Amino acid sequence: MQGDFRIDDWLIQPQINSVEKEGKTWHLEPKVMQVLVHLASHPNEVLSKDRLLEAVWHNTFVGDDVLVRCISEIRYVFGDDPKSSRVIQTIPKGGYRLIAAVTAEVPANIEPAQIVTAQPETVFRYNLALDREKESHIAVIDDSQGQTTHWMPDAEEDHATHPAIPVADEPHRGPIPHDGGGVGRSSNRHFWSIVAGASLVVLLGCLAAVYAWRSMHRSALDFFWGPVVSTNEPVLICIADQNQYGAVALRDSADPTRQVLLKDNLTAVVIDDLNAVIQITGILKSNDKPYSLKGEGLTNLTDLRNGPTVFVGAFDNAWTLRLTNPLRYHFANNPEMSQFRIVDSEAPSQTNWVVHRVEQMATNNYRDYAIVARFTDGNTGKLAVVIAGIGRGGTIAAGELVTNPTYLTQLSSAARGSGNKKNMEIVLSTQIIDGQPGSPKIEAAYFW
Repeated sequence: MQGDFRIDDWLIQPQINSVEKEGKTWHLEPKVMQVLVHLASHPNEVLSKDRLLEAVWHNTFVGDDVLVRCISEIRYVFGDDPKSSRVIQTIPKGGYRLIAAVTAEVPANIEPAQIVTAQPETVFRYNLALDREKESHIAVIDDSQGQTTHWMPDAEEDHATHPAIPVADEPHRGPIPHDGGGVGRSSNRHFWSIVAGASLVVLLGCLAAVYAWRSMHRSALDFFWGPVVSTNEPVLICIADQNQYGAVALRDSADPTRQVLLKDNLTAVVIDDLNAVIQITGILKSNDKPYSLKGEGLTNLTDLRNGPTVFVGAFDNAWTLRLTNPLRYHFANNPEMSQFRIVDSEAPSQTNWVVHRVEQMATNNYRDYAIVARFTDGNTGKLAVVIAGIGRGGTIAAGELVTNPTYLTQLSSAARGSGNKKNMEIVLSTQIIDGQPGSPKIEAAYFW
């Protein structure tokens, strides 16, 4: 699929990663757009996950979760329900198939005199011509609006001071007259001076329009992760780790049922925390953002000063507790370590966000809580992102909230209502049933 195209009534512009319909525009991440383009290049054809991963993430190791998230964001933009799909159909054990109508977008004919064509997000169509009746009048014609602006050069005035006077009549179009003498050369000099000036004005207008459009139409993922992926520094993911183990059980290649215990130095990681890590790395990889992974026990202040850091886990991650302690919402526990909670510094007596350890272990059915935060750490001057639950299910739910466009759209709306402040902290909850977390629910949010 080359150039712009349509999926049903939606205009897809891959070069600027935008999807547009009825005056509304959505901005997709580059990798998400590549997935959409590849599907549209093979309409009604079932494309396996492996084929899509190879096409979009060639020679890069990523899991299926990255592709699933891309499909989820595409469906979100198109308002497509996977249970009764109109755009992308999921084929169990097969892959995905784009079932909506795909048509190429035919560009409008460009006239020879047209010197400025489509710019990203905003279309400018201007023609330059000389009024036949008044050779000194140069007309700049906006074909999209049917309006005309005339410049009237005066040989004795500086070209930069020529006034622009809007008029409503349609100008006569024709070749630029030239008599081969001094008058022609003078007119040409005036003409190219005006061309340069008009081009600069249009270019500045385009840049302003692009900036305004991107500010208003950032995707939900751009809203939260944009400040992280836009830096020139690699991202560090600081994950909770446990005590080191001095032995590892390895299986015999000739007889896999036989295990041998060998001495080694290992660090344990909670597998539920890895769920959030995989989702986060998927976003970083889709934005071609380099990252590294470190246990909290091996992470030092120098590491945190090298770039943005994502902290996963709460009570088993000392860095998370240090960084959130000065914030409005922070973690706390009783001396017996039987109750764990999130405290609101502005209402310290409230006890709504509490997990009772005895209930948690006995029933595996309880309500878990988590903190999601993104702020600039005053000690390092770098961005810090916190994704941490009281229990393991809370961390999974927090990871889902920061990687799911639906939940981030809600958070983005709340941020706009607060004046689009840069720092944010959110308390969320999730119901744990038989040890498995449900959907995240935002309990409170604070922006500063």
